[in-house]
Amino acid sequence: MTAALVTGWLEALGYEGIGDALVSDVNEIGRRPYASELYDLLDPAGDYRLDAVFLVENTPTICFIEGAQVHDQALIDALRQRLWNQNLASALLVLHSGELCAYSVPKWKNALATDRIGRAEARLDGHWSAGEIQSSEVQRRLSDWFDPNRRVDRDLLRQLSIAVTQLTGGATPPIERQLEAQMLLAQVLFVSYLEHRTIVGDDYRGEHDLRPFHELVKARDGAALDALIKQLKHDFNGDFLEPSEISWARLDGRAFGVVDSLLSRINLETGQRDFWNYDFSQIPVELLSGIYETFLQEERKVDGAYYTPRMLAELAAEEAFRDIADPSNLRIYDGACGSGILLTTAFRKVVAYREAALDRALDINERIELLQDTIFGGDINHIACRVTAFSLYLCLLERLSPRDLARLQREHDCRLPKLIGSNIAEGTSEGDFFSPKNTFSSSSSFDVVISNPPWRELRADEGQTAVAWAAKNRIRMPHRQFAAAFAAKATEAARPAGRIVLILPSSLITAPTNADFLRQFTVRFSIERMINLADFRRLLFAQAEHACTIVRASNLPGLRGERITGSFEYWMPKVDISFAFNRLTLHEYDTLSLPRSCLVEDNAVLRRRFWGGRRDAGLVQRLAQLPRLGDAMRDGGWIAAKGYHMRDGNKTASPEPLLHLRYLPTNALNSQSPVVDTALLTHLPVERGVASHGNLAMYEGPRVLWPDGTSPEIEVRAGFSDTPFCFSSAVGGLRLPEAERRTARLLTCYLRSSLAKYWLILTGYSASAERARVTVSEIRSLPFIRPEQHPRAEVAEQALTEANTQLARFERPGGMVFAQGAYEFARDGIDELIFRYFGLSEHEQILIRDMVDLVAKSLQPTSYPELHTPLQDPVQRDDVAAYLAQLQETLCRWSESSGGEGAISVARVDRAGDRTPIDVVHIALGKTISEVMRSPPQAATVRELLTAIASRIEKGSSIDFFSMPNSIFVWGNDVYLVKPSRKRFWTKSAALRDADEVVELLVSEPAEAAVA
Repeated sequence: MTAALVTGWLEALGYEGIGDALVSDVNEIGRRPYASELYDLLDPAGDYRLDAVFLVENTPTICFIEGAQVHDQALIDALRQRLWNQNLASALLVLHSGELCAYSVPKWKNALATDRIGRAEARLDGHWSAGEIQSSEVQRRLSDWFDPNRRVDRDLLRQLSIAVTQLTGGATPPIERQLEAQMLLAQVLFVSYLEHRTIVGDDYRGEHDLRPFHELVKARDGAALDALIKQLKHDFNGDFLEPSEISWARLDGRAFGVVDSLLSRINLETGQRDFWNYDFSQIPVELLSGIYETFLQEERKVDGAYYTPRMLAELAAEEAFRDIADPSNLRIYDGACGSGILLTTAFRKVVAYREAALDRALDINERIELLQDTIFGGDINHIACRVTAFSLYLCLLERLSPRDLARLQREHDCRLPKLIGSNIAEGTSEGDFFSPKNTFSSSSSFDVVISNPPWRELRADEGQTAVAWAAKNRIRMPHRQFAAAFAAKATEAARPAGRIVLILPSSLITAPTNADFLRQFTVRFSIERMINLADFRRLLFAQAEHACTIVRASNLPGLRGERITGSFEYWMPKVDISFAFNRLTLHEYDTLSLPRSCLVEDNAVLRRRFWGGRRDAGLVQRLAQLPRLGDAMRDGGWIAAKGYHMRDGNKTASPEPLLHLRYLPTNALNSQSPVVDTALLTHLPVERGVASHGNLAMYEGPRVLWPDGTSPEIEVRAGFSDTPFCFSSAVGGLRLPEAERRTARLLTCYLRSSLAKYWLILTGYSASAERARVTVSEIRSLPFIRPEQHPRAEVAEQALTEANTQLARFERPGGMVFAQGAYEFARDGIDELIFRYFGLSEHEQILIRDMVDLVAKSLQPTSYPELHTPLQDPVQRDDVAAYLAQLQETLCRWSESSGGEGAISVARVDRAGDRTPIDVVHIALGKTISEVMRSPPQAATVRELLTAIASRIEKGSSIDFFSMPNSIFVWGNDVYLVKPSRKRFWTKSAALRDADEVVELLVSEPAEAAVA
């Protein structure tokens, strides 16, 4: 009955026959990511006993269980609690004969208790269908269910941070030093892991006359706690539960109270009891490493080290092992291991591969031998190295048989190995990646080097070994960036042709000022893949200034025979709402192949292609042939400067030269007006200080001014004025001669235009990879033709006149009110005059408008609510019509220009009421118009057509079309584009891209119709 009931629901909701994304048996797990967790979930004798798990991008996402197994609410909540602690799945679906009851994994007050659907309501495109999950529509419908802030890692980290504050705060704190408080809580976590995983259970405690850890905390029995810690250190050996100077017996009652509250799941901020306790038998080992590394973040900021999120560690480890048949024979090294999340992730994969190959579990001795043979690391931080060792010990102890646990505790020849000093080098000497005493980092012996090195720009007195090594080996360290030297030295740790996977600050890879580093890197390594995660910057590393890029390379020189040969994959994933499922989604839509040699010229191509396609690259290249604004500034004798400094060290200056001038507050330039609002001028704020006067010529005459930052949509907030006033150094600008007043007004329109914004998004580094700002050098890089040098004098004169008219609208009485109420209308006029001035074609204007209207408003979401960017909006009817018209027009124009004969039609395939957010565009090719005005011959509806395509391509196996968006399939004289129903894939610029790809496909594999 159970199997039939579950299968019936899965079929009704579209999960059956969907490829290997649905796992219902432990024998189907194999070597997948999260193999250990999947085994726990599906083990029929385990704690979960699920009937099936649905994976999205290889991440366990939806769990299914037959209702008879969890027949009351207490059992359901217990299962949800375990899932919450495991920190992977997003929802639990309990299946009954008559209804499905869905539960969020986190539980909190005021949440929807259950989302129910009846058996008759189950649809392939309905609630809780595979399509609703794959498309992330469920996250839109029930957004509170998927809030990352309610996940166990965020929750535990908040509690730990508050606990440290309470332990060290006040006039007479319970614990004097923050480090001691952190280490005390580390012991709490570690002992909880041992107890919750029954490594330390009733038998062990009975044998040694010990009591449970939390019971001792409640009793305030410090002496007994010290005895427990001592016994654990003796019996398990190893490098954990350090340092030994922490004494529970010396703590007062306040410290015990904080720890008791933490273990009792009392919210330390509010004092209220929460719903669920932490269950360290379920919290993954990698999560402990990651949480603890964040826990030490204040200390580790000094050396530039940041927590590596679990999903990022998983992605890096996948890259490290990609296309390697058996990673269990590799030597793997992390020279800046921190608290070990990359090493623990790698080791768990190594164990999974070895067990899959043997088709059995490894015993404790086999695991120890495997660990000692494969995993190596180092770090200058002693505490982090001990956390790494403990995390690796927990990996050894996962799912051990009772017999192995007993052997570990009783037999002298079966002890946890000492890792510190053998596999893990620690301290400022042996653990320093650049120290001559580090026996690992120069060994040229490792098959895989994987690391997230510290991202730190070293001060003059810091990192002497790194700086000395770089100088000796002539390695470029832009801005004295430690990670640059680390990346270069990785060649000495890896064996020849070994694999190197590094998580580097994106600035090293894509910032213009670091092009020399990338050039040298390309010569020293054979780059295989780059994954630029700039769009995830504020989601992955909330405290980091830079985004990150994963670089995978082979330890072979890129320069061979005086040439850089070969190509590499450049992946540029964009944030979408799937991030709510705790995963990083990589689609081939966001990838391209680039020749390695292009990186020797400069790194501009990596910025251009991050958001831009081939047509964008062509437009940028054309515009780059024009003179630059910097040229106009130089040739015209324009003054480029900032205002006066209020503070500059200990410098002071007399305010006298500025006293006769009114002052423009910086925020006065934050309006939508391209004209400075002089009504906002005020008195000089002398009380805030004057350190220097700036260039006094900037305070009068025709000027174009802008603040340091941009709007969130990367618009330069330029304003024109010729009224005398001064301003601070937070404002920059250009002062033009009086004779070029009209040019200044045209330039203001240009800086406010969509073209300038488009250029900065595609060529600037700061806008797309860091905070929303524009540097002076990026302003100088803008293409700009001075009116007197324009090849068409009449076009230049018309632009000058129209620019003057546009600005005059804002200068008349009530103009500022107009600015706030009708700026979009005014911007259209500004764009039109600038487009004409630069001679942009219709297709080029489409590229620019889509980039500005959608991409600029979707850059770098900062939080869970912001995942719903304009690019992720559902498609509207007008969007579809505009897309189809543009696609047909572009294809027909190509056919005509290439001398083709015949006809082309483009249409959206009928959904037949199907609500699954995926569409198919049908391109029919034929000799006559009447011939192409046909429905798809293979099937009449979207779902039937997708089934037919899957049958043809995969010989009956299902295809997950959501994981391969914008796929193109050619079937005789019919071409099908499978597209998610998201705005990003239905713009006019998307139609241009799709047309180019269809043409490329048809030219390489001509269809049967004579339209070539």
